[in-house]
Order: sequence, then structure tokens, then C-alpha cells
Amino acid sequence: MPIVEGLQQQTAAWIVARIGMVTASRMNDVMSKLKNGKESAARRDYKAEIVCEMLTGRAADHYVSPAMEWGIENERFARTAYELEVAPTEPGGYATHPTIVRFGASPDGFVGDKGLVELKCPTTAVHLAYIAAGVVPEEYHWQLLAQLACTEREFVDFVSYDLRLPEKFQLFVRRFHRDEERIKQMEDEVVAFLFEVVEQVKVLEKVKLVDVPETFGLEPVAAIEKPKVSRAVIPDWRGE
Repeated sequence: MPIVEGLQQQTAAWIVARIGMVTASRMNDVMSKLKNGKESAARRDYKAEIVCEMLTGRAADHYVSPAMEWGIENERFARTAYELEVAPTEPGGYATHPTIVRFGASPDGFVGDKGLVELKCPTTAVHLAYIAAGVVPEEYHWQLLAQLACTEREFVDFVSYDLRLPEKFQLFVRRFHRDEERIKQMEDEVVAFLFEVVEQVKVLEKVKLVDVPETFGLEPVAAIEKPKVSRAVIPDWRGE
């Protein structure tokens, strides 16, 4: 069974738990490749981000747009609407994959013994586009598959909610089921991605950091006290 920690999303403890981890919300970056099969910029940038987190023990900074803030602030209303219409939920916490180290997911909630719920509060235009399409948006498939893989659950209810609309248009729900073939494909990609991350860290550790020509007998300046930088306590990337 996966490890599920009762961490509330967006809290300091939740942020620390995800440092140096491949997470479900970034699965599109892991799976992103160019038509010619080469690595995409999104995948390369995410790999660099994970390397930085592993070496610094600090979470990467991310821009939060007004639309994202709206989504975070209104998620509780989406949850209430879902619970009134579909089923009660339990906090999702943070789940790590049962076999792949440094792979985790933060579902918005558990539904019964077999389900999850993923809550979105997008812009009104995007919400209406979801309704018009009538299916789970493709851009969330890998995220939801990662959540199912990490939690070993059977389905995710994808929820889009917008309280700015008339009541009959506010709640959109579609159920997304496990797909073992796609999950296996995704897990293979995650393993390959993490291998590349560790190899990049190994390369960096072997690089000679100061390599300059003759200094003509000049002595280095006296050492000064370095500023203290807080680091999260995370597992060593070597697994030690």
C-alpha cells in the first residue's frame, strides 16, 4: 500500500514533503516529448528543477496567477457542491508511489474505498468549454493516472466548478477510470526521468568547481562567515 500522510495542500509541511519528488501535477512535463522523439523544453526544465531541489533541499518557486489564486480560494465550494450532488469525501493528503521512490501525488480527496476526487475552479470560459466537450479534459489525463497509480485507487471524479455562473451550470463532474496500459507507460517514463535526474546530480558532483590559471602567488582572501540557509530534511538521493 502507498504511504498516505495527512498533509493539507499548500501548507509548509506539504511543500517540504514534495521537495525533490516527481508529482502528479507535473506529469505532463515528464511525458512531454517532441514529434521527433527528442526531449521537450518542458521536460528538460522540470528535470533541472528537481535536480536543484535535490541539491538545495529547497522547494522551487512558482508563480501563482490571479486565476490560480481564485481556484485555490474556491476549492472548498467545489468540494461542498460535489459532496451535496455525488458523495462525501475525505482529505486526500499526500501519497507516495508503492514501488517508485520519489514519485508522489496529492489528490484533493478520497471517495469511498475505491475513488478519488480532483477539484478544479478554472476561468468561466474554460469551465464552459469543459461542459461543451462533455469529457475529462485530455490535459489532465496523466495527472489523474498518476494519482491512481500512487493511491492504488480505481477511479477519479474530475470536478470543475464555477460559482459565478447560474446554478445549473456551476458543477461539472466526469468519472475517469484506471487504464493499466497507460499507467505502465507512465511509470516507465517516470523511472527513466528519475534515472536521468540522478545521473545529472552525479555529473555535477564530479565537476571540478574552481579551475583557474596560475594566480601569480596571490593568496585567497580570508574566509568570511557564510549566511545560514534553511534546508528541508529530505532523504539522500542515493537512498542512504
